[in-house]
Parts: sequence; structure tokens; C-alpha cells
Amino acid sequence: MVFRFVPHSGGAVIVATEIANNLARLGHEITVLTPDLPQAGQRYEPEMNSKVKVIRVETPSKTNLKVAARRCKSNLEKMGKKLGKKEKFDFVLTIFHPFHLVPNAAISCAKTLRIPSIIKVDDAIYEKSSGLKSLQRKIEKMISTRSLSKASKVLVSNLPSKEIMKSYYKIDEEKISIVPNGVDLSFFKTKNRDPNKIVFSGVMYHHRGLDVLLDAAPMIVKEIPETKLVLLGDGPEMKKLKEIVKQKNLDSNVEFKGWIDRKYIPEHLSNASIGIGPLRRTTVTENALPIKVLEYMASSLPIIAKTGTLPDDVLKDNENGWFVENSSELYEKIIKLEQNPELVEKMGKNSLNMVQKFSWDRIVKLIIDIYEQF
Repeated sequence: MVFRFVPHSGGAVIVATEIANNLARLGHEITVLTPDLPQAGQRYEPEMNSKVKVIRVETPSKTNLKVAARRCKSNLEKMGKKLGKKEKFDFVLTIFHPFHLVPNAAISCAKTLRIPSIIKVDDAIYEKSSGLKSLQRKIEKMISTRSLSKASKVLVSNLPSKEIMKSYYKIDEEKISIVPNGVDLSFFKTKNRDPNKIVFSGVMYHHRGLDVLLDAAPMIVKEIPETKLVLLGDGPEMKKLKEIVKQKNLDSNVEFKGWIDRKYIPEHLSNASIGIGPLRRTTVTENALPIKVLEYMASSLPIIAKTGTLPDDVLKDNENGWFVENSSELYEKIIKLEQNPELVEKMGKNSLNMVQKFSWDRIVKLIIDIYEQF
């Protein structure tokens, strides 16, 4: 049971799709319940396994995303209970985000059907806010705490996320298991590296810190004029970033690709030499596990990110990349990699070795193992 599913795009949609498809490949019948939200933005249309059935549930106020996020609960709950009595589901799995009430509906269905409920945490908390929004966040926290505490199991991506569940939402430790996001290792390749190509892939939010990259760019370009920064994706920071590029006279060195159909992302990563992770540490990026970083690793790329933004089993400093504190350190590390192709190869191989444990088939087997323990 998820708030958004294909053809909508986004990280949580990719996670839900991969879990559904990989469960189906193991022979399981999967039913996905999701609000019938109107398609907006770019489409994500992966091939779905024939054992995955998608039911789009009528949702009040569906043209207003914020309102629909709350009002979707009732109809999802009714449909889930109705289908559950007929289909005899084994368990209910849902993706958590404090923005919507889908987990509440999933928990209620599981309770009525007397089956386990599993919540996989996407984003655990929002960035800090003030004023009326702060009050809204407190209400959302109360609602989220209620649903998380009633789940049979809460799945988090790493130890820091587990601590958030324990300290922020007061979830009992025995309810929490670490099950990270994954990556389709067969989807990504490496070929004909461009030693001067630096890539970022993802939505351009403020917390990604791309302005930090552009702050370092003039120093990088001055030393290595052939440097090319390739930015894949779109987002609210796009206009600001383009203005920075113009102001710093970086037009010939920075390429904004815009939104890229997911099937073409491996092509853009395959010949790069450096992958850029989050460059600003916030409550959203702190010890997070962005899918794009796993995709960099699957493409054998060294990674550079802000200290504290990635767990140490994803980025090991000086092994498959570096953590940096500021634009000056970012400049130093990028120059070091551009001038040492053998170091790019070494760190890239380390990334590829490290990412093996994040394959989606392995992640899904972990989820099944957890269910079988009930």
C-alpha cells in the first residue's frame, strides 16, 4: 500500500516498484493499492511483472496533493479490508513518509485482517520548520508515531535511521530491523571513462548542495579546463543554479540535462569518473541512503559527499571516495581524482564491491525472512 506508484516518478516509487517486481520474480502474487492521483510531471514506466496487480483507489481531493495525502486513508482502508478478506493476503507492506496517511490505512487493514504489517521507512523526518508549519509538523509526528508504534515491524535503512525511530518516534527497538534500499546491479555498466566528467543525478533540492559544487567549479576549471559537470534531473533549485553558472561564466563546463528517462540514466553514469552525493548536511540528508548513490556505486564511480550525509558502509573515506567539509575540500578531491585515473579505477572498484550487498533480490529476501519470523 503506497501513496504513489508508477507511472509517477520519485525515489519512493522506485523502491516500491523494485520490491513488488522482485517479490513477484520469486513467485509471489502482489497487489498494490495506491490512490488514483492524477499524473503530474515526468512519467516512470518500468516493465512490471505479470504477478503484480495494481489497483488505483478513488481518492477525495486528488487534485490537491496535500489534502489527498490525508484524505486517501479512508478509501484505501476500505478497499484493503475488502480485498484482504477475499484474497487472503500474507502481510501488508507500506512505505512511510510523514507527509501522508497511507501507513495508517495499512496498519488498520492488517489489524482487521489479523496479518502482520511491515512499514519500510522512506524519509523519516522533515527539515526543521517554524511558525504554523512547526505546529503542523508536531501533529504529523503524533499521527506518524501512532502508526509506526502499531506496526508489526519497522524497516529502516541503517543504524542512524534506527536511532531516529527510537528517539524521535519512541519505537521499541525490537520492532526495528535494518533493511536498506537497493539497486539493480545488472542495470548499470562502466565503459570508456571520461576522466574529466563529474556527474550528479537526482532532484535539485536545496539540501543536495549543488551550489557548493558550483562554488568549487571555477577553481576546478581554472586548473583543468576540460572539466565537465553533468547535472541530471530537475527541481526547485534549477533556476538558481543556472543563474550561478551564468554569473561564474561556467556555461561551457556545466551541462544541465534536465529530467532523464530512468532507462537512460546508466548511459550517463557509465562513462563518468566521479559521482556527487549530498553536499549539504540537513535532517533530510543526514546518514541517508539515496538510490542515486547506490547507482553511482553500481557504475563503479568514486563518490564525494558532505561529511555525515552517507552511512559508512556506503562511503568509506579514502576507500571509495571522500567526505568533504566545504567547497575548498571538494575542489581538492575532484582535482586529485581528475589527475589520477588509476585512483578513479581503484575507488570505483571498491564502490562496486561495496554495493553488492544492496542488490534488490537480496533486500527482498530479507523482507521475506522478517515476515517468516512472525
